[in-house]
Amino acid sequence: MWDRLLCAIDQFESGQVALDFVAGVALANDASVRVLHIREVPKMGRVLPLESPAEAEDLVRDAVLSLGMRGAASAGRSCSALEDQVAARIVKEAQLWECQAIILGSRRLRGISRLSGRSVRERILRVSSLPVLVAPAAESNGIYWPPRFRSERGHPAVAHGR
Repeated sequence: MWDRLLCAIDQFESGQVALDFVAGVALANDASVRVLHIREVPKMGRVLPLESPAEAEDLVRDAVLSLGMRGAASAGRSCSALEDQVAARIVKEAQLWECQAIILGSRRLRGISRLSGRSVRERILRVSSLPVLVAPAAESNGIYWPPRFRSERGHPAVAHGR
């Protein structure tokens, strides 16, 4: 079905989830994977990025090594881009590498963050003609708690009857 996949990862747990997901898809389709990590640079020059260029390179190197250990052919690269240009950069990389699909992780944002439609995923969906697969987020990633886990974990919403 697919020969080349682009897996865009971040430094959060969602990046690892996307990596696990793309490994399964790549092995099932005998596809090669292009791992991409974009180091987001804030528009405001006084605000520091979350990571250094060396940390971004380490993240990609570890991801490529992990995929290789699972038997998936992969290559990777990291680069820097302004935070509002990340989605366009992911789509451009997928086009340059002639990928047939883009795979991302999900952080399952809630509230206003989710409704704003300004997430990287939403922007990729708007500008890409490729299929975009979103790896399911971990069910207990500290951001999203499905109802069935709230009582087991002692979530405050259940403890207070909300």
